[in-house]
Amino acid sequence: MEKPIDSTDTFLEKAKNQAKIWGRGLRQDKGMTLSLFYLFLPIFLFFFGWLRLPFAVLLFLLFLWLFCRISQSLCVKGQGVNFKTRPEYWITLCVVVFIWVLFSGIGGFSFQNTDFYVRNPIYRDLVNQPWPVFFDFSTQREAIQAVLGNDTVAFVYYFCFWLPPALLSKLFAGKELFANIFLLAWAYLGVMLVLYQIHRYLKRCSWIIPGIFIFFSGFDAVGYRIASGDFELGTHLEWWSTYFQYSSNTTVLYWVFNQAIPVWLIVTLLLNLRGNGSGAGLSALAFAYSPFATFGMIPLAVYSIFREKQNWKKAVTWENALIPLTMLLVFGSFYLSNPGSLSVNGWIFEYYEVVDLLPAYVLFLVLEIGIYVLILGKCLKKYSYLWLALAELALIPMYKMTVANDFAMRASIPALLILSICLMRYLLEQRGIWKRWAVGLLLVLAAVTPLSELHRSVSNTVKRQAEPVEWVYSFQDFATDSENILEICRQQFFAYHPEESFFFHYLGKGK
Repeated sequence: MEKPIDSTDTFLEKAKNQAKIWGRGLRQDKGMTLSLFYLFLPIFLFFFGWLRLPFAVLLFLLFLWLFCRISQSLCVKGQGVNFKTRPEYWITLCVVVFIWVLFSGIGGFSFQNTDFYVRNPIYRDLVNQPWPVFFDFSTQREAIQAVLGNDTVAFVYYFCFWLPPALLSKLFAGKELFANIFLLAWAYLGVMLVLYQIHRYLKRCSWIIPGIFIFFSGFDAVGYRIASGDFELGTHLEWWSTYFQYSSNTTVLYWVFNQAIPVWLIVTLLLNLRGNGSGAGLSALAFAYSPFATFGMIPLAVYSIFREKQNWKKAVTWENALIPLTMLLVFGSFYLSNPGSLSVNGWIFEYYEVVDLLPAYVLFLVLEIGIYVLILGKCLKKYSYLWLALAELALIPMYKMTVANDFAMRASIPALLILSICLMRYLLEQRGIWKRWAVGLLLVLAAVTPLSELHRSVSNTVKRQAEPVEWVYSFQDFATDSENILEICRQQFFAYHPEESFFFHYLGKGK
């Protein structure tokens, strides 16, 4: 008599075989595996640092399973870039990129732009404070309490990028040099992974790739000259239009690296994705790193689902459904526990006169994307996501979020990266030397913006050495009495009465 088949044994056998397949793929494509791990690790740390233990364990296991499922669409044996054929190229590239990242100000080893007055205390408090992070303002000076009150508040921000180096730094308590080295190394690893993915997508090793990646920009020097006249190298050129700004790759690295690096990596992974079964899930990871950039990822995610018209039903997968829902529930409720962070929010016509806005908008589009449209016009259908990226860049200025309009500056990060990668591809495919030279000369003119950012950083580093911006120092021990800075910090980073919010009431750990 035959032994009946045990459904439990069948299920376990299938699970075991599937695990072997996943494990084999992860081992065979180490560059892709490391890229995915780079994005998932900070989210895992947030789960265990901020969520109650049952939720943390449940979501960790769920996302680990989804991580493996996404890897099936990305990890392909033999599809990586061959490092052995041109080792001198990769060694030189590693050195060049390290210098570029070093002068970003990350870690305080070079000149820091003014935005570091909040980036430094974010990282420092994640290192020195227990997780989740709360601040007791009753211990602050009276001048601080006059603006911030004397409550205990929760630290609420998109700080996931800092979590891996912050956790490692906790092992070296009190040794800030180690913490800064770990942060710089983490950022450098992320940038190198982005470049690895771009090389993988373009299937070439060429200095055109890092050259455009580092020096890509709109024609801000022309706009600044029209709007303000002459300028010196080192001037921050990108606010020439007054109402909106698109930031070069160098600019976002030197000002908002915590948003730029992970979003860049997500975009490049999306370009390398096979099929449409993981695009929405992969794109949703951006919500942990930059809510503003996530707005720029949403159209790309939707297109990734439907771009294969005959196989769009294959996009109905667990990762495309569960990751966006989980990110929205966990991180959405976490961000909403501080409702004051979006005091300015609406169509840009509500804030400025149309008669002033319209000419600025037209000139902005011409100088930021119009010239590139003329160059790449014949490639709109040929290059993946290009037409969608250009459409996004034309529409993003229509909406305004925050006083400084962070929406335009950060929602544009994904589309601008795609545009720069399409320029790389265009130049790599060109056989006509005159076309190459013509486009190259235009890109040199655009490169004035990143060159200006680099000049400011290098020259100030040489003159002043490395002096970190410490206007705040720590949110638990403010080094300033400036009401303006305190008010900015209050709106952006602190959730008052967190126990009344959905996140801290149901999902998150208490004080």
